[in-house]
Amino acid sequence: MGKSNNKRPKSQRGLNKPTGFEEYNADGPITPAEHDELSQLYNPRFEDALMRFQHKRRIFPDRLNVFHKYLQYGGVSAGPNYGTGVSAKEVKGMTEEEAMQARTQTAVEKSRENLNLDISFNEVAKGFLGSFFVSHFNPERQADIELATVTLRNFYTYLLYHDVCPEYKDDLEQARKTCDLAGIELLKTMKLVHKAPGAFNRCCSMLFGGYHFASEWENTPADGLKSGDEKSDQIARKVVKYAIAGAGSNEQASRFQELVHQNSVSTMKLEDIDGFEILEVIQPDDATREFYQQTAPDLVPVGKIRAKSYRDPANPDIDMSPDERAEWDKGNGPAYDFEFFLEPELLEFCYPGLKIMTGIWEINCGVYYFDEIMSTLPSFYTLMANDLMLHWKWPKDLSNEDTKQEDSVEQSAREAVEQYLKANDPNNPSDTTVAAGVSDKVLKQCKELTGIDNLKLAGPPKAKTGMEGSDSEDDEL
Repeated sequence: MGKSNNKRPKSQRGLNKPTGFEEYNADGPITPAEHDELSQLYNPRFEDALMRFQHKRRIFPDRLNVFHKYLQYGGVSAGPNYGTGVSAKEVKGMTEEEAMQARTQTAVEKSRENLNLDISFNEVAKGFLGSFFVSHFNPERQADIELATVTLRNFYTYLLYHDVCPEYKDDLEQARKTCDLAGIELLKTMKLVHKAPGAFNRCCSMLFGGYHFASEWENTPADGLKSGDEKSDQIARKVVKYAIAGAGSNEQASRFQELVHQNSVSTMKLEDIDGFEILEVIQPDDATREFYQQTAPDLVPVGKIRAKSYRDPANPDIDMSPDERAEWDKGNGPAYDFEFFLEPELLEFCYPGLKIMTGIWEINCGVYYFDEIMSTLPSFYTLMANDLMLHWKWPKDLSNEDTKQEDSVEQSAREAVEQYLKANDPNNPSDTTVAAGVSDKVLKQCKELTGIDNLKLAGPPKAKTGMEGSDSEDDEL
């Protein structure tokens, strides 16, 4: 007889039940009596709302991980279940309120209530989604991004619906809009990073310097070449030449042509900036498309992005002299206005306000290009120091710890002396041994207690067999 399959189907295990995070999910209506009860619970304590939100939702581990990180980022303690050790049988015997308390995984530390910190759901959402979430979880799919944005938006909606903190109603509404915006922008930047820097910028890097310098051409979906069998350097020269001629200004095109004939094209990397912030996205116009169609039909017409130089305020300050620092503080630091050439396949993922951290080079004809993208920051990026406080703990008075440690060492020394001196001849202190494994600090304490300077470390003494010689050496092991 074959083994019977005792595993229950999904329908009986509850795996098909709603989680509460579906797109059109909404909490059911509540009675006036329930509203009064919830008001009494929620208004004084935010953590009660957290507890009930998690109790009303089926939060799977991946979603719970994101939610807990968000709570920790916002200053709420979250992690291992405080009710660990409570069995399912015990929970069944509890009231719903007791069960929620036993299984809650979040708490607002009382020590933080008196810090008078600014409270803003929207600012925390901007900081978490705009920086920490991307760097910590490295989302690579649309579903990864939605996992965070939908979870946070659902939580804000719950707080609004139950009137948990009515004084932050407008702030919660803005936080929901931030989640919606993050769902759009983070997906675009994820795709941009995967396909960047585009054919024109990569070809400039191959020819003039950068991450792709002297590398071979590898055809990708975002390349500017439709077809052809030319060699890598021929392809790169062709892409750069026609982009500058078709989308650049007359001065840039004529100057580049002159430099090519003189074999004096050079580039310079711009220092003291982290990247650029996009100001405007410009698709290729009809004149540019017509130029490409007539002169280089095998190439993809390029558009433009206008941008300004950007320094991430989260990065350390640049090392400079006091005079240079004074000039920077006056607003005289390096500032540039850029115009980059980019293919339409990448332009669709660009938007005003997007910050791109990358190296930037200037060709001596007035054309700029950028290289590999190191990171991106969305338009709603807000600098916050919350991530630095994730594992911070209140200072602890350790003045009594040293005393406790010394008492423990002395107690261990006394026990070692009492245990092992019993097995040795008290009239022959040179053979006195203490068990192996005790620390040097304990051994030192033993010497002080016994007055024996040549106290040795040894294992437990051997049992006497009666076969030992009278002139045997020490019995240490």
